[in-house]
Amino acid sequence: MEFGEIFTNALKYPFSEYEKLLILGVVLLVSSVPAILAMFGFYNSTFSTVWSIISIIIGILTLGYGLSVKRESISLNDEIPAFDWVNNIVDGIKSFIVTFVYYIVPTVIVSFLGFISLGSAISTLPKSSLTAINNATTATAALNAIPPETWAALGSGFSIVAVVAIILFIIFGLFETVAICRLAKYGTFGEAFAFGQIVDDIKQIGVLRLIAFFIVLACISALIGLVIGLITLIPFVGIIVACLVGQSFVLLFTNRAIGLLYSDVE
Repeated sequence: MEFGEIFTNALKYPFSEYEKLLILGVVLLVSSVPAILAMFGFYNSTFSTVWSIISIIIGILTLGYGLSVKRESISLNDEIPAFDWVNNIVDGIKSFIVTFVYYIVPTVIVSFLGFISLGSAISTLPKSSLTAINNATTATAALNAIPPETWAALGSGFSIVAVVAIILFIIFGLFETVAICRLAKYGTFGEAFAFGQIVDDIKQIGVLRLIAFFIVLACISALIGLVIGLITLIPFVGIIVACLVGQSFVLLFTNRAIGLLYSDVE
């Protein structure tokens, strides 16, 4: 399926069944209740804490619902799935676990490299600078005691770490995307972590095509996000409209597009 067909279909998809779009919007709106009440001057720490737990549950629910949208899209089913509350929560937990596992690896690697880079830069500090830093009474004085060569080492080290981080997160992001699609299609962790099959799926789609897809998806989502942001500027009703229509639209659009892309994989 070509990009034009994928994104045209995905943009029309949320409005194919208005009632389901609004039901999803109501669910997302519930998680935004504290923000809405704060606009009217109401804030209570206990209420916010309790509602944050409710918001986490809703987040898991919508994560699972997004998986069901991918599942139907991979099967080229044009119908927006109805909420299946228990299965959606179970799917949401599965999705979270898969995403966590795939992103924990690059996170650990980048953190380790960051500590090494920091340690290497600190090792260039002369004893006089260390003494000046220890004796500094303000943060400004401590920063001024760091010599230029140490700042240069920090800059170059963290620049290298940043490049490595971008590369790693792109690679693992591609794997995670396909893994989630396999989870949607087959419903098992085994398929989500079948690395050989995931590599084959990526080859079928094409690495450059997959990267280009996400660039286009990000650009369209950014434009939609800009519109939603402008809507939220409308006093009081803006955030309600944004949740009811805007956020639900983005969730259906993105999951539909990803599912359609993966539908070409045999």
